[in-house]
Amino acid sequence: MKYSYNIKIFIFIFLIFLFIFILFPFKKIQNGFQNGFQNGFQNGFQNGFQNYSIQWSPDLIKRFNIYNKTVNQNNTQYNLSQLQRQATPEEAEELLRTGFWPWPNHLKKLYIEKVSDNPIIKINPQYALNYAMTVYNKNAVTELLAWNAKEGHLLLYGTHNNIKCSPDSVIQKGGTEIKTEDIPKEIPGFSFVKGSCNPCIALDADFSCPFRLGDDSISEPWQKLWNL
Repeated sequence: MKYSYNIKIFIFIFLIFLFIFILFPFKKIQNGFQNGFQNGFQNGFQNGFQNYSIQWSPDLIKRFNIYNKTVNQNNTQYNLSQLQRQATPEEAEELLRTGFWPWPNHLKKLYIEKVSDNPIIKINPQYALNYAMTVYNKNAVTELLAWNAKEGHLLLYGTHNNIKCSPDSVIQKGGTEIKTEDIPKEIPGFSFVKGSCNPCIALDADFSCPFRLGDDSISEPWQKLWNL
């Protein structure tokens, strides 16, 4: 019975991710997530706000693999070379010690808000948070939340007047490329934070072109990705 219940909970959490972060239309983003989790959820953050260079020790990797095989029962197939770029050895040690990846409080709050606001699937938000923290490190969840924010929606889906990022990561209007310096003229409320640049490079996991939409506020996940 307990095993069956865990399977049901896993399906619930999987569906939450599908519906909260509605199926990304760009194949390159999907491929990027596959670099971190073989089941398709994490990104390598090669150019993002976290790209750790400290490699885990062989002993830590051995203990992590044992933990994943025994405690986690191999429910998540990690790509360890990419996972080491997302999580520090200290974060991995905390997972092994407590059973949870460490998330900052602001990230827990954002995640609970997204689960609570979901109109399709209802599950106890605190339970959903606890389960997610057993599987996903904070960098993976931060990026998922970012794509669901207003800045991510612009990059993924474009505007009502057919301005959007192309599969080649350039911004276009009706199929014609827009010069980066002209983007604020074409998108009402759009402004650059650090000067003219190509916002679509975020689709290639390059988070070096921050911008604002509508007002001075930038959503919290993008503040983290843009290192603001």
